[in-house]
Amino acid sequence: MRSRIGPAARRFAPLAVLISLLCAVGAIEPSFLSLYSLNVLADESSVILILATGQTVVILLGGIDLSMAAVASLASVLIALALPAIGPVTLVGVLALTTLIGSVQGLIHARAQMPSFIVTLAGLGLWSGLALIIAQTTIPVAAGYSAVGWLERNSVGVPNLFSLALAALVVLAVALRQLPLGRYIYAIGMAERAALLSGIRVGRVKILGFALAGLFSGLAGMAMVARDSSGSPTIADSLLLPSIAAVVIGGTSITGGVGGLGRTFIGALTITVLRVGFATIGLDPAYEPIAYGALVMAAVALTIDRSKAQIVK
Repeated sequence: MRSRIGPAARRFAPLAVLISLLCAVGAIEPSFLSLYSLNVLADESSVILILATGQTVVILLGGIDLSMAAVASLASVLIALALPAIGPVTLVGVLALTTLIGSVQGLIHARAQMPSFIVTLAGLGLWSGLALIIAQTTIPVAAGYSAVGWLERNSVGVPNLFSLALAALVVLAVALRQLPLGRYIYAIGMAERAALLSGIRVGRVKILGFALAGLFSGLAGMAMVARDSSGSPTIADSLLLPSIAAVVIGGTSITGGVGGLGRTFIGALTITVLRVGFATIGLDPAYEPIAYGALVMAAVALTIDRSKAQIVK
C-alpha cells in the first residue's frame, strides 16, 4: 500500500520535527531558547554535523560507513601523540591518513564487490583496535594545543567549531552541485547498474565517496581534540549512531540517490536538540537511543525507495 504523504510533506517534515522539538523543550524550559543556549546547541552539534556530512555522501551512493567514529577516535589519538612534537603539520598528515583509510575501504568495497556494511564493520573493529593498541587511555594535549585550540573560541558570537563544520558542509554541497561528481553520486545511488551502463566510472566515484568520509572522520577527530584537550581511542564511539541518524532523520534515503547535505544539517540539529534538550529538562539519558530509534524508523518509512527493497517472507 502506497503512502499518502506527498513529496512536499516529506521534504518539510524534518524541518517541522526540528521546530516542534525546539518549541516543546522551550515550553518546558524557556531558557533553552536564549541566545546563550542556542550558541551551546550550535557548538554541541558541530562534531555530529562533521561526521554526518561525510556519511551523507556514502549513503547517497547507496552504502553506509560504520567505521567513521572509529577512524575519528584513531585520528584523535594520533593528533594527541604527534602534535606536541611535530606541530601543526600533524593535522595535515592525519587528515591525509584518514582520507587514505577511507579510500582503501572504498577500494575494497568497489573492487571486491563486498557490501559497504561488511567492509566498514570490519574497519570499525580494525581501527578501534589499532587506536587501543597505540593508546590504552586518554592522552592529554598541552604543548602545541594552540594549533587546534582556536576551534574552541568564538568569532562574532559564533563558535569557531560550528563555523568550521558549516563551512565544510557548504563547500562540499557546492562542489556536489557544480561538479559532475555530484550527478554521478546521485545516479549511482538511484540505479547503480544504469549508471555503469551510461559510462560512469562507478568504482572511482565510490572510492572518492569513501575517501571524503575518511577526510571528515579526520576533521571530527581534530575537533574532538580541540574540545577535550585530549585524544582517546574511544572518544567518538558514542557518535556513530547519532551521526547516521542525523542523515536519515534529515530526509536522505537510506537506499541512496535521494537527499542532500542541506537535509543533513537539519538532521544534525534535530539530534543535538534531542541530546541537549533531554539534559535540559532532566530526562534520563537512557531514553535518548529510544528517541533516535523512533525518529529513524519514521524517517526511513518516509524516505525509503521501496522499489529497491526486497520482500522478505
